Amino acid sequence: MKIIVHKNSNGGVVITTPSDEMTIEQVLSKDCPEGAIIIDSSALPQGDDFNYFDAWVLNNGVVTVDATKKANLIAAQQAQETAKASALAKLTALGLTQDEVKALLGA
Repeated sequence: MKIIVHKNSNGGVVITTPSDEMTIEQVLSKDCPEGAIIIDSSALPQGDDFNYFDAWVLNNGVVTVDATKKANLIAAQQAQETAKASALAKLTALGLTQDEVKALLGA
């Protein structure tokens, strides 16, 4: 499938998939900024890299994963999991049951 890609103001990637109302070329010329290009969706990052959209960058017409951005995203996810585990351990140490902890977390 053909899609339109371009950079956003943060250096990330914007993907536009046109509807059946206009051709992809019409959408490109009407709704997309200068520098937007048409590519095949199969050219997007695949596998595990597909899950790190916030690390995608567009350079020279190719969408790739910025390794530093991906590492930062992974570190942030790990920090969030560590904080959550720590909080759960503290709540359990206070004698709260699993149901009480879930209620506090809104789960």
